Amino acid sequence: MGIETNNELHETLQFFVEHADTIKQLFIEDVDVTITDKEKVLEQLVSKELNVTSSKGRTLNSNDPMMEVIRSNKKVIMDIPKEYYGNPFTAVMVPIHGKRGEVIGGIGLSRSTNKKSKLLEVAEQFAASSEEISASTEELAVSSVDFNTYMNQLSAAQNEMREQVETTAKILEMINNVAKNTRILGFNAGIEAARSGEYGRGFSVVAKEITKLADQSADSVNEIRQLIDKLNEKVVQVANIVKDTVEISTSQTSAIGEISTTIQHLTNVAEEIEEMAKEM
Repeated sequence: MGIETNNELHETLQFFVEHADTIKQLFIEDVDVTITDKEKVLEQLVSKELNVTSSKGRTLNSNDPMMEVIRSNKKVIMDIPKEYYGNPFTAVMVPIHGKRGEVIGGIGLSRSTNKKSKLLEVAEQFAASSEEISASTEELAVSSVDFNTYMNQLSAAQNEMREQVETTAKILEMINNVAKNTRILGFNAGIEAARSGEYGRGFSVVAKEITKLADQSADSVNEIRQLIDKLNEKVVQVANIVKDTVEISTSQTSAIGEISTTIQHLTNVAEEIEEMAKEM
């Protein structure tokens, strides 16, 4: 491979120098355009978004990234953190070749990644927040399901209580019927005792006690029935409350499920935004 003459070298690089502004305008973003030969910076059009000054005319040292490009004849992409120049930016540098393919210099384009960094930071924060909300929502959903299960069990217990109240009412009705029949029996025994005269006195005492027992039983049945009626009212009230609570709990469980799905969707979107931000 031969060596370019100074004239050819100058003409090739001069083309890039003369059209540096055109190259700069090809980009939507405000980029920094730097053109060098193998020794110094020939031109640099700085970006307003980067905290750097023009280094036109500066001699390249061996540690310059552009020298690595020239030596290796390969493209180099570098991400410069904000700690160095105040604003983060990405620099892309490629070698410039002469007519025979030899490296005669390099051109670099640098663009601010401040927006990318902010977008990435926001995306990461949003993703982290979404994950926290999603975890909390899942815990709430589990609690809601447990509560719904508990309320269903309470509803079943309430139904059993109502059935027991109804059974107790039936038993009281049977006792009341027995008391009525006992009262009739005592009344008939009193009649027979009166017919027996002197010989029916003892039987008359028994008849009175039977009637008294029947009356007491009837009074007790009435008192218990009143208590049962009040208890039944409370059972009905509890049943209505349980029913409403179960409906609310079921609705909340459904709503939490929808919220959880939405949060998961937002988390996925945040992760996509984060990946897109990294690729910018």
